[in-house]
Amino acid sequence: MLIRNMTADDLDEVFELETACFSHPWTKNMFAGELKQKTTTYMVAEKNSKIVGYMGMYQAADEGNVTNIAVLPDYRRLGIASALLNSFINLCIDNKLRFLTLEVRKSNTGAISLYKKFGFTEVGLRPKYYDNSEDAVLMTIYFD
Repeated sequence: MLIRNMTADDLDEVFELETACFSHPWTKNMFAGELKQKTTTYMVAEKNSKIVGYMGMYQAADEGNVTNIAVLPDYRRLGIASALLNSFINLCIDNKLRFLTLEVRKSNTGAISLYKKFGFTEVGLRPKYYDNSEDAVLMTIYFD
């Protein structure tokens, strides 16, 4: 598996992945706009030349915030999300960020468990954060 920076050439494949994973997917134009920002980083996970996952983060001063993380359903539980998270955590440490934060659906116990394995802790709740009024758990990992 290869983890690399996302490029504009990846947008069609990333959009297909996005629509397979989310009921309200981002558009290709949204991803294209993110790639143009100096404060964002997006990476893809490739397996056999196919994009099977991606992750994004924006940085504000010495803080990072995960925008999205997604893995194609047929490729879940194969370590792809872990590889992406590990790449971003290393990027945060290399860039001397103080912490990395994300929101996750309260019902997504699998993702919450994965984030906890990486050292994220639950630091808050965002009531009715998602379009279906589901709460989001705010999770953060702190770096020394």
